[in-house]
Amino acid sequence: MRTSRYSRTLMKNAGGLAVVLACSSAAAQGIPAADAWQFEFIPYLWAPGISSDLRLGPLPGSTSRVSSTSVLSALDFGAMGTLEARKGPWGALLDMQYVKLGVSREGIFGVPVGLNVDYEQQIYTLAGLYRVFDGPVAVDVLAGGRYVNAKTDVDFAPNLPGPGRHESVGWWNGIVGARVIAPINEKWSLMGYLDAGWGEHSTSSWEAIAGASYQYSPTISFKFGYRYLSFERDEGLLSKVALGGLFAGVGFKF
Repeated sequence: MRTSRYSRTLMKNAGGLAVVLACSSAAAQGIPAADAWQFEFIPYLWAPGISSDLRLGPLPGSTSRVSSTSVLSALDFGAMGTLEARKGPWGALLDMQYVKLGVSREGIFGVPVGLNVDYEQQIYTLAGLYRVFDGPVAVDVLAGGRYVNAKTDVDFAPNLPGPGRHESVGWWNGIVGARVIAPINEKWSLMGYLDAGWGEHSTSSWEAIAGASYQYSPTISFKFGYRYLSFERDEGLLSKVALGGLFAGVGFKF
């Protein structure tokens, strides 16, 4: 009888220990390992107002503008997304944009010859991140590169045979910058981003983002805000492009 009682006590304790271990194991599976890479993919839509300055050779320079309210009507095709990876204080991000626009003007310089501008742009930003402050407010510094490929076709008299200007060029800028993420509560957070860069072919660029994020679930978040990007060149047909407007996207963590 004493043995039976001892056996029941042992089995009871062993069963309790098994439950504790099972619960601990389940909890551990729900918490990502601190030394594991974590990823977030963010497809987004950015509909900026666009301003471009063109050098037209012997003719005076021209500025083509598309407002943010009409950019979707001028948009022929666009694809945008950001992939971010993080492991401890280290991280990396890749932002990719492809935009093709068509803009028409009825007259230029007081002469009703018309002007068509077809513009195709690819921008790739790749940067490494390091978290210098990880308190309630997180601060990342970043360094990397931005590649811009711009193709511009200008027809001075679209309805008549005549001259035009065509250019396709690409260049790299090295960039440095910082990002600040400030949580408001468990669901909402604010984000500020700024970078600047310089590079080959006497080019420069800078970008600023002010945004907010809503954490819908542990793996899905909604992001929106305002984004501005500008780049300049000292030579060539396309001398400056500035893009600024609202964006919205969805983040998927895995």
